Amino acid sequence: MTAPDFPALRAACVDELAARGCFDRAPWAREAVGEVERERFVPRDVWQWARDGYRPLSYEEEPKEWARVVYDPVKAVVTQINDGEHDPRTTKGPVGGAATSSVSALDIVCVKLGHLGLEPGHKVLDIGAGSGVNAALLERRAGPGNVVTIEVDEALADQAARKLRTAGYAARVVCGDGEMGVADGAPFDRLVCTASARSIPRAWREQVRPGGSILTPYGTLFSASGLLRLTVGEDGTAEGRFVDIASYMWLRGHRAPGGRPPRDGAERLSASAADPDKVLDGDWNADFAIGHLVSGLTMRRVTGGSRRVLLWDGRQSFASVCCDAWDEADSVLQQGPRSLWDETLAARAWWDEQGRPEITRYGLSVTADGEHHVWLDAPENPLPGGVV
Repeated sequence: MTAPDFPALRAACVDELAARGCFDRAPWAREAVGEVERERFVPRDVWQWARDGYRPLSYEEEPKEWARVVYDPVKAVVTQINDGEHDPRTTKGPVGGAATSSVSALDIVCVKLGHLGLEPGHKVLDIGAGSGVNAALLERRAGPGNVVTIEVDEALADQAARKLRTAGYAARVVCGDGEMGVADGAPFDRLVCTASARSIPRAWREQVRPGGSILTPYGTLFSASGLLRLTVGEDGTAEGRFVDIASYMWLRGHRAPGGRPPRDGAERLSASAADPDKVLDGDWNADFAIGHLVSGLTMRRVTGGSRRVLLWDGRQSFASVCCDAWDEADSVLQQGPRSLWDETLAARAWWDEQGRPEITRYGLSVTADGEHHVWLDAPENPLPGGVV
């Protein structure tokens, strides 16, 4: 069996990333991506999405396909599903569930490096070590001894530490909760997170020096789609803009609560004032606004004979909306103290009235006390109800 030509795959991947403009903000990253041997960090057994779930993909059995997946410039490599409940080395068929750890796609990795503003000598904290490959890229720029990476999963932390050492990198790997940061390594010039957050932990603001930057995917349970860059202030505040689109897995403490949505209280039936398919049309910019305007909103689509949208707020309010006969008198059912579908319609209308702003027109201010204020265009223009 002929081994994959990893140098050729890496070179082709770099060329594709360059053609997409991924190195425009950080030209140094082109050399770093070309030098870091990604195949040394990705586990030999990973998961690949198929129609009926995740299927194991082994280097030993399918080396060329494994190598292709590793150097796909626009797709992440899933390394864990369901928090490690299934082992790809012993699983035979497709498995349902959710990806809980991955090696990020190189296009968004390079975009993040561009927005991070990393300089030689900077001390950087990497939240979510995963395979360790991100720490290797950061060390290429910051230099040996300047990178600390933290991973909540003990097995993944051990693997990352071993692979970094084997590949000749000096990054320090800590096993712990990324929300708590690494206090004994502070202060940091830069903090970069490889998972989505719904709020900025206090420890991050405390451990990044004044004037330093926090870069993290950030969103709501309805839409985890923004890449946020904050500058930390002298007084423990932080403020900045959403600089790009980014969709990542959640930090473990920021995931949606499990279980069925509540169905308590009197049922309020009505017709919908608008077509749900047009209100919830999958536009990332619209979903970003709706998620921040309707606090706690979570959605699930029901397909089959009767297409419906289920909404709940993680507390006591629930809504069910029929997508096909939406203008009939009983197409909308709402329960609880809030009318979630009415709020969703109002949020979509607000976004339309504002000229359908893109994600990069929004920003976030975090007070010293930890209040989060989302705004449009300027901090003086907070979103209606935009206090988390």
